[in-house]
Amino acid sequence: MARKPKPCPASDVQPFCEEPEGSDDNTKTEIRLNLISHHSETRAPASESFKFDDAFKIGNLIGHRALRTLGLNLLQHFAGSVEYNVPQILLKGWTLLYAASDISVIRALGGENEAPIGSLSYVYHLMDLGEAGPCHMDWQSNFAFLRSSVDERLWAVHWTVNSSNEWVIGAVYVPHPALDWRFNSRVFGGRMQSSC
Repeated sequence: MARKPKPCPASDVQPFCEEPEGSDDNTKTEIRLNLISHHSETRAPASESFKFDDAFKIGNLIGHRALRTLGLNLLQHFAGSVEYNVPQILLKGWTLLYAASDISVIRALGGENEAPIGSLSYVYHLMDLGEAGPCHMDWQSNFAFLRSSVDERLWAVHWTVNSSNEWVIGAVYVPHPALDWRFNSRVFGGRMQSSC
């Protein structure tokens, strides 16, 4: 008879622990399942300046798709921002193997200091690559953690292609108490990021 996984201790990066049948407190063995799987490495270019308002305008083409929707949180916390001297990086992409909370994903990416990607220009670049890039190009989520210059909070910026083949981009605050990222979502960033 199959046993349901139980939550791991909060200090663990892994989302679930399983105990083999017949184990007792003296012989308990944990089998840990990875939360994320490495998917891709994408060279994101350097930029002298990146202006949110120029890049993310409703109707603009990003790659070969129109930008249809900008979420309210994204506008409130990132609109009007200008990023200067954005470095070129090798951006790591990961696929979620299970549904997971922000906290679990951040831990898997190396913690709150390592998880953020540092620039919206990297998100724009990933979107601009379209099918040639590592993003899901269907209803499935792509996301990355970024810090807002407005409130210095960590936000999960997420983007997807809707049923009309147009871009939708938004942001949710982190950690969000009621939302988990779905299985197979793509997250970009984390501890394995490195300069190029």
